[in-house]
Amino acid sequence: MNDFHDLSPLDFEELVRDLLQAYWSRRLESFGPGRDQGVDVRYMSGPQQIVVQAKHYARSGPAALVRAMRLECPKAIALAPSRYLLATSVSMTQALKAKIVAAMPEVPLAEADILGREDLNNLLRLHPEVEKRHFKLWMASSAVLERIIHSGVYNRTAAELEIIRGMIPRFVQNQSVADAETLLADTGALIIAGAPGVGKTTLAQILLWRHAEQGWRIFVVDDVEEAMAAASEGERRLIFFDDFLGQVGLSADHVRGLDARLPPLLSRVAAQKDLRFILTTRDYVLAQAKMLSARLGAARGVRSYILNVGAYTREAKARILYNHIHFSGLTEIQKDAILKGGFYLAMIDHKNFNPRLIEMLTRSEYLAFDERPTRELIQHVLDNPHELWDRPYRQHMSDDARTVLLAMVINGAFVGITLLKDSFVRVAMAFGNTLRPSEIEARFRAAYQEIEGSALSLLNNLVHFTNPGLRDYLRDVIRVDRLMPLIVPCIETASELGECFAIFRARRGDWKGSTPVWTAALDRVRDGGRAPRFAYLELALDLCDEFRDQGLIDRMLAALIGIEQEGVDEEEVREICSLLERSAMTLLPTAVEARVRSVATEAAATMLEKRAMCLPLEDIESMDEALFTHGNDQERAATAVQSAMWTFTRSVDSDLETITTLDEFERSLLALMEKRGFSSDTVKRDIRWRREALEEHEPRDDPEEGYRGGGVTSHRNMSDAEIRSMFGGLKG
Repeated sequence: MNDFHDLSPLDFEELVRDLLQAYWSRRLESFGPGRDQGVDVRYMSGPQQIVVQAKHYARSGPAALVRAMRLECPKAIALAPSRYLLATSVSMTQALKAKIVAAMPEVPLAEADILGREDLNNLLRLHPEVEKRHFKLWMASSAVLERIIHSGVYNRTAAELEIIRGMIPRFVQNQSVADAETLLADTGALIIAGAPGVGKTTLAQILLWRHAEQGWRIFVVDDVEEAMAAASEGERRLIFFDDFLGQVGLSADHVRGLDARLPPLLSRVAAQKDLRFILTTRDYVLAQAKMLSARLGAARGVRSYILNVGAYTREAKARILYNHIHFSGLTEIQKDAILKGGFYLAMIDHKNFNPRLIEMLTRSEYLAFDERPTRELIQHVLDNPHELWDRPYRQHMSDDARTVLLAMVINGAFVGITLLKDSFVRVAMAFGNTLRPSEIEARFRAAYQEIEGSALSLLNNLVHFTNPGLRDYLRDVIRVDRLMPLIVPCIETASELGECFAIFRARRGDWKGSTPVWTAALDRVRDGGRAPRFAYLELALDLCDEFRDQGLIDRMLAALIGIEQEGVDEEEVREICSLLERSAMTLLPTAVEARVRSVATEAAATMLEKRAMCLPLEDIESMDEALFTHGNDQERAATAVQSAMWTFTRSVDSDLETITTLDEFERSLLALMEKRGFSSDTVKRDIRWRREALEEHEPRDDPEEGYRGGGVTSHRNMSDAEIRSMFGGLKG
């Protein structure tokens, strides 16, 4: 049952209107909150006038509802309706209905015309098409949450979905959702591009949630290799890669890597109807990437959907601000500063309006960081959006809070609370701050609590930034304040080294003569056992490419010997494919490059020969692609793939339990065998036998095409009077 808590009063009134329209099969007039004179919805036909009052009092409770209706009574009498209805999100009892009727004497209100929470849910069951149009209802429903909880997502994805759940009430449906859905359904892959803060990630997150509600398996990834590993068949999968071109700057190395790896992935997506891929990037970074790579610019199967803040109409911007204020934790003083005198109109019409700024400027914790009056602070940030974080960071946060933020930014988008505390201690000591063991816990907890809600949040034991813009700002702080020479000597983990090196590489001229410091950091990562062997090898390769230092090359080759001697297992398919691709793009000396490619080729080929029965077909496809595209021994690749295929096709997998999965398996398997010139007669026979066995027990059941789309509110350029009427509902 819906409790309607995620609806704003405006959302609730529109829901009531649509439900009654569907129930009565009549078009009803609706009026914005605020100056409604007691009318939210009205039906008039000759002398008949039905007035509907919507009271979204789910959080206020029954007593507040009775008081409110007593105040409504004089207005209702003045309207002289022939029939009066009350629709409310409060749960009803017979006694409560009697109290409401008694509070409105001389008003034609019958107990049967008081529609409480239960009545509205009953109407939703009778008219499910209304719920489809009001996407917040089903997006926040317990059924959706239950499906997602039991979908087996890993921790990173679970944290992302929890973030989405929290932002649903503030989201405003607009045309970009319908447009993005259409493009994604047409192509299977979608790049959402736009300036920072306009809502790229939010749009992608809404698409994720809508797919999750339809039973798609969601994967949130941080690189193309993870995406390739997730892009398997057998179930509907949606992969999300946020800021796939990076945030700190676009390097030729990065583009070269994507140029080789992304198009094959997109081709796979285009060929599989049960696979979808969403990527986001900044518009200027995408333009730069296309200039650097013609192959990326013409990538098959992808349309670039440019989300621009100009696409927000005045009504859409008004609704965004309205929702953020309604669902905020703003104090009455802070809220009054925005509402008094129509200051919200200036916010809506400001040239720098974007959802990210509005999200931060309606956070009570953020506004509390600055001693300036709320309205003055909001106006200043809107006029100077680049200063959103500079004053709070430099003037209002404690030293320990700033240290926590710097420790966070060198750990990536998500980090466990214990790892963050460990980084905090090391960064603090690197800055010359003494921390006695007995005070570490208390100081870290106090610093974290100081910025919790405004800068950082904790979900599923993972800390993340509340606002992506803060992450960008802190990267600039490290560069502008020349903190890298202090931070790198305290690095101990692979994630810290990777993040710091990405920031450094984006601004190569900021720090000269740093090779020994980076080498020492790599050694600490190795000696501390804080990196899986392939992660360490990738880091070593990155440093070798950058500095061309013999000591780094020796370390990388030593790590390579471990791969050569120990081999790889079926859990490392993604890693060995990535190493093959990386080895083909390195800028190392020719002999060193050949050595890396040779070891990677042999390790991959040996695994195919020995572990094929433990691998799903999609992993064999990935290994085949990597060996033939990036390996340096085509004959060895052919022998290994042929051996794997012979092992794999001796019997058709009994796990293929439906006609649909068998069809998909057959298409992929035969395509691979044909590509490599392997005989497929035996496997065709086995598949035919398997199909006959399935047909005896199960009718063919085609999966549902696509998924349910939601309705889009038609947004227009509202007048000042209409917006004032809307925001009048927020006062008091």
